[in-house]
Amino acid sequence: MSKGLSKEELDSDILITIYARLSVFLKENTAAVIAFTVLVLALIGGTVWYTVNSANQSEAAQSFLGYSEQYMTSGDYESALYGTDAILGVGLVSIVENYGRTDAGNLARYYAAVAFKELGDNDTALEYMRNFKAPEGILGVGAISFYAVLLDNAGLHQEAAREFRRAANWDKNEGTTPQNLLRAAQSALQADDYSQADQLAAEIIRDYPNAAQVTQAQRIAGMVAAR
Repeated sequence: MSKGLSKEELDSDILITIYARLSVFLKENTAAVIAFTVLVLALIGGTVWYTVNSANQSEAAQSFLGYSEQYMTSGDYESALYGTDAILGVGLVSIVENYGRTDAGNLARYYAAVAFKELGDNDTALEYMRNFKAPEGILGVGAISFYAVLLDNAGLHQEAAREFRRAANWDKNEGTTPQNLLRAAQSALQADDYSQADQLAAEIIRDYPNAAQVTQAQRIAGMVAAR
């Protein structure tokens, strides 16, 4: 009777069989294997490049934004928007154009909107705010409210009412929520949407009875009821 193979011999035999089959596969599919390898390497290289490039872009955008913030603080909105020779003419407009996908580029949109509004260009300010992504929490409330103000200024009262309401619900609290609900109601009135204005006024009276806006909300409710 022949002696059975040991575990080591069995393992060796399996490995040899796998190796032999793999060798045949590689010989028969060389072109496909090479193409797949190149694709994998390209994907890895592309991922590394994108990660490094994104980090570099974010760093550059943040650096330029720092200068623009200084000009904004001093009220020099032209320099904030278009830069100066000292910073190679890179201002908020250039930051948005070249680094718009970064967090700093997104913040530059908001700053640019404020700057254009201060310079009397409501329409351009509105265009920048249309593409601005508001941050979560209380920090986003002011930006959304500002967007609503720009819409009101442009005569887009129905859209303004919607954005004021969005600001009210963005971070519900006893301060900014009733304030933005009231502004939404006022915009709805300007849009001749009396039903919405009444609903918003009722929400203030019902949910925020101690808010300073209750008196004005009651006036709106009375005005709608008298029609």
